[in-house]
Amino acid sequence: MTGEPLAGRYQLEQELGRGGMATVFLATDLRLSRQVAVKVLHPGGDGRRAERFRQEAALVASVKHPNVLEIHDFGQDAARGPFLVCEWVRGEDLRELARRLSPVPPEVAAVLGWELARALGAAHARGVVHRDVKPENVLVARGGPLKLADFGIAALADQERLTSTGAITGSLAYMAPERIDTGAFSPASDVYAVGVVLFELCTGTTPHGGKGAAYLAASVMTKDAPPLASVVPGTPEPLNALVARCLARDSRDRPANGDELARMLEDVVGRMAGPPAEEARAFFQAPEAYAASWREARFQRLLSEGGSMLARGEGARAAKVLNEALSLRPDSPEVMSLLRERPKARRATALGVGATLAGIVAVVGVVGWGVHRGHTPPRHPAQGVEERVIAEVPAQDPETRAGVPSGEPRPDPLKTLPRETASSAPAGAVPVRMAAPTRTEGARGARAPTHGATSGSNPPRQATPPAPSGSREGAAASATRAPLSGEPVEPATLRVATRPWAEVFVDDQSRGYTPRVREVNLSPGTHRLRFVNPLCDAWEEVIQVAAGELVSREVKLQVRKAELVIVAPAGARVFVDGVEAGVAPLSGPVNVEHGSHVVSARAPGVAPLQREVDVVAGQRIEVVVEVAP
Repeated sequence: MTGEPLAGRYQLEQELGRGGMATVFLATDLRLSRQVAVKVLHPGGDGRRAERFRQEAALVASVKHPNVLEIHDFGQDAARGPFLVCEWVRGEDLRELARRLSPVPPEVAAVLGWELARALGAAHARGVVHRDVKPENVLVARGGPLKLADFGIAALADQERLTSTGAITGSLAYMAPERIDTGAFSPASDVYAVGVVLFELCTGTTPHGGKGAAYLAASVMTKDAPPLASVVPGTPEPLNALVARCLARDSRDRPANGDELARMLEDVVGRMAGPPAEEARAFFQAPEAYAASWREARFQRLLSEGGSMLARGEGARAAKVLNEALSLRPDSPEVMSLLRERPKARRATALGVGATLAGIVAVVGVVGWGVHRGHTPPRHPAQGVEERVIAEVPAQDPETRAGVPSGEPRPDPLKTLPRETASSAPAGAVPVRMAAPTRTEGARGARAPTHGATSGSNPPRQATPPAPSGSREGAAASATRAPLSGEPVEPATLRVATRPWAEVFVDDQSRGYTPRVREVNLSPGTHRLRFVNPLCDAWEEVIQVAAGELVSREVKLQVRKAELVIVAPAGARVFVDGVEAGVAPLSGPVNVEHGSHVVSARAPGVAPLQREVDVVAGQRIEVVVEVAP
């Protein structure tokens, strides 16, 4: 590039990338004769924005760690404005590396996650929360190591979007539920992002998907992430369990910070592969060869597991495992040989039993038709749910079709397993199809049918005669059936809306999360309602409802206060957001709202001291406002 050197020192050579807040250039440091990366803040905005940029740069520069991108300089150019100078990494970002090594073996993902967690551990120890951990912000140098980048700009960009427009844009798939809901962030929200990165490295997709940002945000807040092993069969259990913990919706259930996560990943890598430092060194020396060796080991493990499952007659589970093996080695003769050599005796026995069962079903069907001719059979219990979802959820969503809520068991149809789509299956791969065993529909989570309601275009159903007294079926149906007249009892409807989101409990049983849950069917009588959000005070009420009654509850939950323990020079007047809180030392913590606050101290003969701090509802944080030694 041509033009005057930036601040008379940095000659810009080419543009490397452009974001919402800054443009990154490759440049030459004329004073030290080295290549560097320079981020130039886009023009516009007020002085506070530039000051935040400078404060973030100074804070990140204090984080010294091999896995954190090093900050060299910060300055102001007369023509271009504020800029930040950091080391230039010769290599690629993590997304490009993952695309090149796809499919990434779990062992490789764990090694990369360990390096990333170490970087976050160093940042969290200095009070820095990244707030934009994603593959594009993770750089992998040729020969190593991994470098976490883009601290200050990403944090500033997210904060401005959240406070100025109320809408979340950017890296939504990597945001923890509490960030989407209230904007709260903590080291645990960075840990959640690492869980998403690990999941994506292993599967090629993020845990929550959907059509549009609103669908994705609702999924992150209301659904548990699928187990990694359910998407990638054969995933070692230590990694599967740790990723599930990182992706917990409640931040208190995750590793607390990067340091704790790094220790846990160190143990996982040690159990899966070997000492993490040695494995990382071997990977960075030859990434392709290292990944290929683990892919081959994984193929052999899947082949062995699939063969064992076939021998035990577990066809559906074997199909998942062998499909995964085919994704590693398409048209594998070993897999085809296993399928051809399935035990014939077991298949013959299964066919004989199946034929016998079919004959029994046919006889019972004929007799039943003669006795109940003209009677519409009662709906299956799994179809009579007490929970309806918001209309914004598409009707074709498999988790809302037929009213079956997320997490309820449903039959496994004859299917090609996940990751066998036309876009993701390797060329030439032959999917394995096997019929999954039929699950008992009245299993865990099934609810008794709710009479008096219809689904779709199905006609009204006749009342089912009461079950014998004392039976389990009679007890399950007692809440919705009239025991003497036999007439169906119309349920009451509870319509709920909360701000912010909450988990809805009725009689200590969870009915799901708002805003997805809008209406809940209740049996006539007395019920105890409770709305729970970990950042808010719980809301409770006991209500009495009659048959067919519509009851509405619109609740604004009270977000808990945060506590600031302010340390300032003795005798200094302490202010929080311009309001005087007292004279230091203060007698106790200061209660503040969730969010960002400015703490300042004014003492005679000393320049005013100021510190900006972000707090999370329900937590206590110490703020030191003193002259640096």
